[in-house]
Amino acid sequence: MTNIALDSNIWIYLTNDNLLELWNKFKQVKEENLIRVIINDVILLEWKRNKPKTIKNLTENIKNEYKSALKLSNYLSGEVKEKYLETISQYKDETNRIAKAEAKVEEVEAFMNSCTIIPVTENQKLFVAELAINKLPPFQHNKNNYNDALIMRNICEFVENTIPFLYDLIYVSNNPEDFIDKQTEKVYESLFEGLAPIRLKTVTELGEALKLAPELFEDFEEWLDDQLENEAERYSDLMRGK
Repeated sequence: MTNIALDSNIWIYLTNDNLLELWNKFKQVKEENLIRVIINDVILLEWKRNKPKTIKNLTENIKNEYKSALKLSNYLSGEVKEKYLETISQYKDETNRIAKAEAKVEEVEAFMNSCTIIPVTENQKLFVAELAINKLPPFQHNKNNYNDALIMRNICEFVENTIPFLYDLIYVSNNPEDFIDKQTEKVYESLFEGLAPIRLKTVTELGEALKLAPELFEDFEEWLDDQLENEAERYSDLMRGK
């Protein structure tokens, strides 16, 4: 299956109710084992640090949506209007709005904890620190993007070159400039020093990642024929005692 990783901001973004369809699709493809979602402890740490603010912002969003829904009632009348106002009345109270926001955030967090969680190693921390000390990409502009670089290094080191999918890892981030060379439009090579090559794709939208995830590489049929032929040869050798 294809590996997918999301940076912290994308996870926070998924708490918005206007992304319910995308959220449900994401959960579905993961539960059907069509993708493997990878998270590391840095992403979880950033999520927990931003959790109170996420709940606060989501509560405010719910409040604004309630106000908009309330305005729509002006176009209704009679029993239809009464039922409509009764339906949205649960969002009138601030306590209910906070509870709804907390429930959504907890739902996303529970899903995160069900994913493949990998630890960041001391060697990976030292590797990224050396890049920062020597101002090598992506630290050449003195930007504080240590965590972004560490997340990328950690997950890419964990992922192996798997066949037959088009990408070994699809990384979703709305801040790609933190680790992508503008000239080559690829992740800085310095982050991959000493690692086996993988087929990496970076995107800014989760929807695009889900669309790309099930794609097989172009020569899949040829690869499959080769695998079958190799397996037949190994079996033949085994039968001959080689």
